[in-house]
Amino acid sequence: MAEAEEQGESFWTETFADKVRVRVRRVFDRLGGGGLGDRGAVFAGARRLILDQAGFDFLVDSNLNRTNDFAAYVRTGPDEDFPTAVEALIRSLDDWQVMNVVPLGPRRPNYGAQLVAGINEVFTQERVAWRILDGKMVEMKSQELHQGVVEPALRLIHGKRFSRVDVTYRKALEELSRGDGADAVTDAGTALQELLAALGCTGNQLGDLIQSARGKGLLGAHDTPVLDAIDRALRWVAADRSQVGESHHASEAAPEDAWLIVHVVGAFIVRLAEGTKRPQR
Repeated sequence: MAEAEEQGESFWTETFADKVRVRVRRVFDRLGGGGLGDRGAVFAGARRLILDQAGFDFLVDSNLNRTNDFAAYVRTGPDEDFPTAVEALIRSLDDWQVMNVVPLGPRRPNYGAQLVAGINEVFTQERVAWRILDGKMVEMKSQELHQGVVEPALRLIHGKRFSRVDVTYRKALEELSRGDGADAVTDAGTALQELLAALGCTGNQLGDLIQSARGKGLLGAHDTPVLDAIDRALRWVAADRSQVGESHHASEAAPEDAWLIVHVVGAFIVRLAEGTKRPQR
């Protein structure tokens, strides 16, 4: 699939195939290493949330109990209802954790965050053009940004000249799909640094490389504010890690912020990899 995408083919879809639905259910089943308590209560709660708004008495079959009725809804419901099912499941899981006074911490993970990260990873791997942001299913409009930015970027940097850039940027995308915002930002910045170095720019830090790129005419004056913002984001992530350690962040880069930075970097990769001179005024 990756090789075909590098040649321009797109596999992104807005529908939810049987395989996707099964994988989403298995993400839920694996929460907390399988240590989640009352799964039935979470399913029943999600069902109640939907029925309260829809005004129906059941979702699929009146002969099914509440748990199985919701499970059948997830497995066989129409595509247009699947985002509702996912949102209801996330909210019900959060409600269950609060009501059962399950404290968050090393021994009690945030089940809701685990569920969101797992489902987003499934969507990315299966090329489903949806993403969960702040508990809401957001349609990516056929992944316009992905098709217009990420795919061209990967095609441009695939080869010996930009091999290091290729590896690092793909790593940023993979971390983004897992919800590792800080790692995604760091690797996106590293990919940009490696690209500038491959284009002959000099400097040990991104700021120096940006100035070198401007001197070579690869960047215009209007490009600098955006690149400076990326540089500041990288410095923030580095400072945060130096204080609390990479595996125990006091504050993490929000997934939506990391998503933005990775795609902005991809846009600059598309521009810079062509080596076109830019106006300086």
